[in-house]
Amino acid sequence: MTRCVRPVLLYALAALMMAVPASVPAQQVDTTKSVADTTRRTPASARVVPSAARARFTPPLTPRGAFLHSLLLPGFGQARLDRGSSGALFASVELAALVMIRRSSADLREARRFRVDTLPAEFTVSGGSLQPTGTLLPRFTDDLIRTRRLHVEDWLAAIAFNHLFSAADAFVSAQLWDVPVQITAMPTATGAAFAATVRF
Repeated sequence: MTRCVRPVLLYALAALMMAVPASVPAQQVDTTKSVADTTRRTPASARVVPSAARARFTPPLTPRGAFLHSLLLPGFGQARLDRGSSGALFASVELAALVMIRRSSADLREARRFRVDTLPAEFTVSGGSLQPTGTLLPRFTDDLIRTRRLHVEDWLAAIAFNHLFSAADAFVSAQLWDVPVQITAMPTATGAAFAATVRF
């Protein structure tokens, strides 16, 4: 008798569970709508770069600023871009050219001042003194004055070229700030060889 009651109870319990309604009256339908995510993700290209990395790839001067710095004072733009060797080279050329302009200008002024000065061609000894004889020759000719004037113009052109070349070098250095370049020199059988290594 007990064995027959157990399967009947199990069948009755299963039928009762199937008769329970799918929705309970206390439950309510959710009428709220899901809100779409309107936040935009920042693309990788627009993410904030750390200050250390930004300083590594951003030059201290813009290319235009570097150009103007070195145009006014050769070597100044290179010094601001941490290129002390090339800056010292342009500054040295500028200083040497200024010294040579001063000296050439002094020679030109001397030639113009003594343009009418003359020197005797020969001397004869008369007693205890020298007597000039022969044709008196001018000490400074027009050709010498023109040559000394050309010297001054050449040094002025050298200064102008140094200013422009220094400015162009600073401009390119600011453009290639984040490109590391290593230049080496080595002796060969036919002379010196120069090699440049560029890492990307």
